[in-house]
Amino acid sequence: MEITALDLIPSTLALEADAFRALLARPGFGLRGALLIVFLAGVSTAFGQSVVLFANHVSPRRFVASLLVQALLFVLTFLVWAATVWALATLLLERPAAFAAAAAAIGLAYAPQLFSFLVLTPYLGNGIGWVLSLWTLLATLQATVVTFDLTRLESVLVALAGWLVAQVLQRTIGRPVARVGRWLRHQVAGKELRPFEPPGLGPR
Repeated sequence: MEITALDLIPSTLALEADAFRALLARPGFGLRGALLIVFLAGVSTAFGQSVVLFANHVSPRRFVASLLVQALLFVLTFLVWAATVWALATLLLERPAAFAAAAAAIGLAYAPQLFSFLVLTPYLGNGIGWVLSLWTLLATLQATVVTFDLTRLESVLVALAGWLVAQVLQRTIGRPVARVGRWLRHQVAGKELRPFEPPGLGPR
């Protein structure tokens, strides 16, 4: 029975390098499977943030559509991040690798984000979100080590450089893109989504 990207999720969650080696050994399904993981992680993340949709009384049909749109935006953000890491490793450290391979490995590293729906957990949501972010970062470091044949230090440097580039992009060309994303979410929801204010924390 042929192994798939989904079969590698448990090993990825355990931060095992062999999971990424197995993925890269089968380029035919690697990218497709990894993108499926990223999409599902996007759905989970969107559901974890869906309290805003509940608070705005969005209809069930528009609720599902909103989750799908947010998941697609999540995939788009992932592709930008993967392209940034790939470019930095290829140009800065001169460790060439196919973009499809890099995107597949980094996509598999998003496996911890499949649990993002747990952010809805009362009182523990923010803490869970931090844990999942750190978990994903560690998996991404493992993915870059395997994909580009980097040392741990080189992987960390690429991650830090990628984070800095992402911050610059968010504050420049990312702002109009973010506005378009917000507009699209409002259109799909059928109304302007107002921020959720927990009871007792709003203006008195």
